[in-house]
Amino acid sequence: MLFGLPGCGKSTLAAALSKTHKLTWLCLDNDSDVLLKLPDAQLDNINFINIPDTATFPVGSQTLLQLFKNQKGAICHAHGMYNCQLCTKNKAEFSQVDFTKFGPQDICVIDTGSQLGRSILSHVTKDEAVDYKPERDDWGALRKYTEFFASQFQGFRGNLIVIFHAIEHNVMQGDKVISTKLIPDFGSKGMALTIAKNFSHVIYMEVKNKKHRAYSSSTYSNDCLTKSRTDFRIEDLETPDLSPLFPLLPQSTEQEQPQIPQVTSAPAATPAHNAVAGLSELQQRMREKGLTK
Repeated sequence: MLFGLPGCGKSTLAAALSKTHKLTWLCLDNDSDVLLKLPDAQLDNINFINIPDTATFPVGSQTLLQLFKNQKGAICHAHGMYNCQLCTKNKAEFSQVDFTKFGPQDICVIDTGSQLGRSILSHVTKDEAVDYKPERDDWGALRKYTEFFASQFQGFRGNLIVIFHAIEHNVMQGDKVISTKLIPDFGSKGMALTIAKNFSHVIYMEVKNKKHRAYSSSTYSNDCLTKSRTDFRIEDLETPDLSPLFPLLPQSTEQEQPQIPQVTSAPAATPAHNAVAGLSELQQRMREKGLTK
């Protein structure tokens, strides 16, 4: 888990792994700016899948629900939907994902888990007015969904990075606030407090002295949630680097090396697609490199 306030380098840190690994990047935040900064050689290693999730079109929760439930499937480019019937009928383009074939070189990145939580709530209340206040049954349904994803994250048989935004949690003593702690934003307040237990490493990021900083030691600070089950201390590195957490097995021959997943793209087909900052530029670069048809 990577979490922190906006602009602290979470996505940049995860994307840096494309130097040595193959990333399946599930983007729910409609934001490809981070990937635009990467050289073409690293873009070759990223299967970027845009899932244009919004409050009125909460496709993210349903697409990821089916993908994690079945461990593989196709996601259409036009809507970000799992096995989209309309796009199948129209013979439109899809991106293929198969978690069952993941090896040490493969990493799934969800950007972000916070948007996934909001997508679940939007799905649960999709038939209600915009100013509708969720009721007890809505929160119960939200918890059911978030608990499903928490268990999938914990039991994922492969490499997984989930990026979250940070929110403040007031630590109470009776009716008095005695301290404030930064925790990952995911679904309800109760799930936000417990989602970290499903990850082996919880890394908090911030900007300090004009540099991106990362922390994983459980003793770093009482003001934010951090942990590492292997005592990994990212704060001790000269620059933040996740590669020690994702070691690669040696390759004996060139023929045995895994194939780079094909990165494909398609023209925007929804208002949410059109709102993706820089996505068209990213697609054009990939087309120029022959990564799309």
